[in-house]
Amino acid sequence: MDVGVAWKDKSLNIGFLYNQYLKLDSKGIFQVGWGVRGSHLKTNTLDYTTAPSELTRGKSGLAINAPIIMKNIDTLQLKTSITSFNFNLGFQLSLFNRLDLGANADILGFALGTRRSGFYLGSSGFNKVDSLNLHQTYQEARPTGLAIQFPQDHVKGTLNSELFARLRITERVAVKVSYLLAVSEYKTNNILIDDNRRFRLRSKMLYVGLSFPINQ
Repeated sequence: MDVGVAWKDKSLNIGFLYNQYLKLDSKGIFQVGWGVRGSHLKTNTLDYTTAPSELTRGKSGLAINAPIIMKNIDTLQLKTSITSFNFNLGFQLSLFNRLDLGANADILGFALGTRRSGFYLGSSGFNKVDSLNLHQTYQEARPTGLAIQFPQDHVKGTLNSELFARLRITERVAVKVSYLLAVSEYKTNNILIDDNRRFRLRSKMLYVGLSFPINQ
């Protein structure tokens, strides 16, 4: 079990990760794992930007090398408060019976959170449905419920991934430090410019926590 906190500037991410690892070789150096992560992301006012890949990259399929289309990027400025629970997959190298180096990523889950009012900055000012001028208006939004991990801008919902190092200081306690990428998403009540409702924030954070067994 990992318990800790990640932070950067206006963002704070508190969470736990319960996982199990399977040894792939006789010495137990190479290991694959799976588990469940729970986290609570809280921020001051930050810029969430247009999420769907067909708008950000101009393609609904894989767009690995496609540039971002800046004219399609709108902004929703709001404060974040999201609680998420996700199924997680990981890989680690266990060295010297003391040090673990690895990576993991949330794959599938869901998020909960209260409705928030955000300040919307539209690129063109009008939506396609009724030609309303939506630029510089306040819009209500909630966290996107379903979370699914996909490449680049195809990702949906609130998910975390990390590169980590874990150092055992006793038989039962270890210190964990990681580079955490927290992806969060809000969905507006109203259809906005380019018929979009989804807005995403990627937060790169430093994580520090403790690891300990709970099944021994």
